[in-house]
Amino acid sequence: MEQTATTIVAPTFAQRLSYYIELTKPRILLMILITVALAFVAAGSQVGLVQLLHACLGTSLVAASASVMNQWMERERDAVMMRTCKRPLPMGRVASSQAAWMGWVLVSAGSVYLALLVNVPTMLVGLATWGLYVWVYTPLKMISWTNTLVGTIPGALPVWMGWAAADRSLMDPYAWILLGVLIAWQLPHFMAIAWMYQEQYESAGYKMISVTDRSGRGATWHAILGSIALIVLAVMAIPPTTIAMTILCALNVALAAWQLYAAIRFAKTLDRPTARKMLHVSLFHLPLTLMLISISLWVR
Repeated sequence: MEQTATTIVAPTFAQRLSYYIELTKPRILLMILITVALAFVAAGSQVGLVQLLHACLGTSLVAASASVMNQWMERERDAVMMRTCKRPLPMGRVASSQAAWMGWVLVSAGSVYLALLVNVPTMLVGLATWGLYVWVYTPLKMISWTNTLVGTIPGALPVWMGWAAADRSLMDPYAWILLGVLIAWQLPHFMAIAWMYQEQYESAGYKMISVTDRSGRGATWHAILGSIALIVLAVMAIPPTTIAMTILCALNVALAAWQLYAAIRFAKTLDRPTARKMLHVSLFHLPLTLMLISISLWVR
């Protein structure tokens, strides 16, 4: 019997470039940049748009590095999970050594860029974000269900990058309120993801709370408490001191209540559709609440 030779076609330059771009997790990167930009605006910066553009570019380099390093460290486990098995590293489209070099070059370039063209505080927050995400959160996923709680910190710190880029002090109480909003928001957001991909996380050996607590009580309580915190923080972020502020505060509370409603529905049903709904609500909630906060700081 004749055997047909298989021709292996080398990827084009555009295809190879797309693999490297995929390693940076562009959708997550976009959300981070929106957070930085809105925090910059919320800070009432007087330093101008050029500073914001530099902050976004430097942040994108550091954040892209964190995503690349995360995938480099988890490449073997990514190959086990259906939702990640087609990423460039598990598929062999990018060599492991190339990804590692890419990660180190990006964080080095991003840190220098932020220090020289934005300011040192923004660089330091960026490095703290990168270090916590890569060297604390990522390995903790294999050890303890607390990884999600720890992960909320680097997930929230980009809001401080935008605040610091605006030349505002991180000791400002409002900077801490914004950080609290980002931390609380991540609880329903990531609990939804943890529940939707429960079986896949378990097969890869991750100690997500949806794996260690199959009853779902842990995931639901984290989602509900995070949503309740968002309601409290909504009022703290936009105190109803004037008619305009009261309207904005009411809208912000309504957004947080919408998130709480989605979390309660998830708690009652505990299935993929309600988890997905809670995830979708969170994706609308964050940019909208940050936009309302930014508007409130301009009209107060």
